[in-house]
Amino acid sequence: MQPGMTDLEYSEPFNKAFEQIGPAIQLAVDKFNEIVGEVEKWSWLLGPVTLWWIGRNLREVRSALEAVVERVEYAVQHQMPVLSLISTSFRWVNEVKSPVSALSFATTEPANENLYKWTGDAASAYNAKAAKQKAAVDEVVVKAEFISQWLFGIAKANVDYAVKLAEIVTDLAGKFAQAAAEASTVIDLPWAISTLARSVGDLVTEGLNTLLTIGQRFVDALGNVRDIATQVGDHSKLPGGQWPEAVR
Repeated sequence: MQPGMTDLEYSEPFNKAFEQIGPAIQLAVDKFNEIVGEVEKWSWLLGPVTLWWIGRNLREVRSALEAVVERVEYAVQHQMPVLSLISTSFRWVNEVKSPVSALSFATTEPANENLYKWTGDAASAYNAKAAKQKAAVDEVVVKAEFISQWLFGIAKANVDYAVKLAEIVTDLAGKFAQAAAEASTVIDLPWAISTLARSVGDLVTEGLNTLLTIGQRFVDALGNVRDIATQVGDHSKLPGGQWPEAVR
């Protein structure tokens, strides 16, 4: 996560992707149904061989479309949790790391300049306590940054996934719209479907492979749960998981 970034920089493209995904996938489905309607309309002129050939291509197209619809439905179901991840990641920075880090200097800075001249057992005990306080502060800062980055990695993979999915669905809708326009006559219908089958097949195959790669990043981030457990479980500077006492 880069300094100065806000959650809006990632939540906005995420939301925009979903604003595109819904209408685009609906357009693709509508245009597919429109093409099927054209086939039914002209079936009496096409003949059994041509109908079989068209049917085979339409099944391939439908299979590709269903694969994308499945991804869309899954993404929509998980839209809100991802937005929460983005927000929580930045809250760890803004509400924990930043204010706590401001205490690092204050824990060892004497309230009075005369304290620099303080010597003896009491001064030594005070300095030892102050050092532990500063170490605890710095440790909390490190842990907050680690947790924020961990959450951010998961959220960013989801944002990248949504943006790529929106790109795939938008391109897919364009292919279907073009095919539906070209399939308005019995002569052009078989060729429009054949072209659609090839273009959709290539687009979906390439797109799903990319989504798979992005999804693997998400899985890898989740797999680093051991790292988060290690960070949270390290009490070397926070004895017993508690803040070191300044006075016993």
